[in-house]
Amino acid sequence: MYGNFPQLSNKFSYLNKNRFVSNELDCFRRYSPSLARIDIAYGKGSAASWLFSILQGMFVFLGVTEEKFGKEQIYNLACNISNQYKTLKVVEILLFVSRFESGKYGRFYGGDSYALVVTEAINQFMEERYRYYEEIEKEKERKTIESWKKNAMTFEEYKKMKESRGEKISKELESFLGND
Repeated sequence: MYGNFPQLSNKFSYLNKNRFVSNELDCFRRYSPSLARIDIAYGKGSAASWLFSILQGMFVFLGVTEEKFGKEQIYNLACNISNQYKTLKVVEILLFVSRFESGKYGRFYGGDSYALVVTEAINQFMEERYRYYEEIEKEKERKTIESWKKNAMTFEEYKKMKESRGEKISKELESFLGND
């Protein structure tokens, strides 16, 4: 579906993130591979490798120089995130990065705790994500119930159907439904 690893990385690259995050709810509804699935499909460490390029772009955007937070630190952060948040889908991560860059999770100050600031923000994002998934599930349930109601038959319709087949309704059912 996404081709080889370079094709996946190109499609869901830092530079392409705005193509995927314009509708936040779609980021949670849309199918895209999770970090765990990337590791399964492309080999262990692939998710961290993809995430490294995303985080590197984010740190450049935020003006963090390599002297302040080097490639090795970014890679370690990518490994930590890919191990701790395996269920995150790539479009959700792109949404997180977009929100992070826009200041949704507070201001990004200089200092020695860049990794901690990012992981704290991810924890906040995970809480939001949980609420989105709850909302999506409630919507699915509502649609299912509507469909059941739309397709449900009344007892009178059921009786007519049984009669048309030459079948009788049991006394217990009639009694149970209060139609005795």
